[in-house]
Amino acid sequence: MFSSILDFDASRVLFKLDQERTSLKAERRKFVRWVNRVVRLHSGEAIEEFRISFDLDKSDANDICKWLKFAFEKKVKRLELNLIRSYTGLSDAQYTFPNMYDSVECSRILPLGISSCESLVKLSLIEVEVTEETLNFFVSNCPLLEELCIIYSSYLKKLTFNSPLIRLRRLEIASTGACKSVEICAPNLSSFAFYGFYRIPIALKNVSSLIRLSFGAMSPVILIDYMNQLSGCLSQLESLTLHTSIFQDYVLAKCPDLPKLKKLVLDIMRPSGYESLLCFTPLMSVAPSLRELVLKLQWSENFMRRTIHTVKAQNRHVGVEVLQIEGFAGGDIDVELAEYVIENAPSLKKIVIDFRRIKPNVFRKYENVMAKQGEADIVDSDRMAIAREGAALLKAKLAAGVELIIR
Repeated sequence: MFSSILDFDASRVLFKLDQERTSLKAERRKFVRWVNRVVRLHSGEAIEEFRISFDLDKSDANDICKWLKFAFEKKVKRLELNLIRSYTGLSDAQYTFPNMYDSVECSRILPLGISSCESLVKLSLIEVEVTEETLNFFVSNCPLLEELCIIYSSYLKKLTFNSPLIRLRRLEIASTGACKSVEICAPNLSSFAFYGFYRIPIALKNVSSLIRLSFGAMSPVILIDYMNQLSGCLSQLESLTLHTSIFQDYVLAKCPDLPKLKKLVLDIMRPSGYESLLCFTPLMSVAPSLRELVLKLQWSENFMRRTIHTVKAQNRHVGVEVLQIEGFAGGDIDVELAEYVIENAPSLKKIVIDFRRIKPNVFRKYENVMAKQGEADIVDSDRMAIAREGAALLKAKLAAGVELIIR
């Protein structure tokens, strides 16, 4: 009996490599032998999922092509190449996905022709060099494709598809800075995510089904710019996630109205404590249906204290019921935002505080590896004392009936 799900995930080893500086080449050979052995012995007629998650590079191209050929011959539905690099392998050349419009390269992984990939429902390429032309090949020849995820390909200069993406429901792109524009038409797209370091033009056409949106950039100014670029696409939006860094006190441009937004997630990388998140409060004011605010803090090592700021709310956030803070440190940056919510959300029912430190990741880059190690670090005793002091301060300000949950 052979499994229809082949998940080759050795990402735990990457964390060990970085910690102990053991041989990456030796671990790569071990991983390749493991996959080759399973693929050679597998005699099932079809597979649902084929997933690779390890630090492989250009030197492993022949083996990777064999695995792709195997997966497509088995009519794979969900295919993921996650070649996420460890710190040890950062200087190694990335693997390049075959050019599907080159007949020789295409035949290496699709020897039975285009029909071999027609069953594909999900394609994820992470830390894999792939071109816009190859992505268009799969979109054009995979009539069942619903999910497409492209993370960190320097070959992807722009993303424009030749025809409307009728089946596509989820699209996620993380750019190294090489991608200069995105333009798609996808009437059934429900989830879109773009992470990049710089501002680029983004055009989403005919996306009336869009309910989940996620943006990442080095500055919140860029995030608001993206939202204004898509202002005509946000009327149905229910969930918004923003990944960014805060280096100063920002005054952000006016945000477009978000009439159906229910959940807002602010994922902040490496704040040191002197910045303020109150610049995001206007987002809450344009979201009258907001129910849940989630704050994720990936703290830097330098932790500073300052005077707590206050800001007058543009209007009361009458629908907000839940505030969740992950990586709560009791610093001024998280306490002042929590106090703002307590004072301006009369329907608040629950505050959830998690003291554990979130491990840093840059726009998803190390997300999978860190998740395997546990999503958070234990906080040292001095910082824990400050965090508990901040939690006690918030508890004293809660109205009767508001629950405080500490994890």
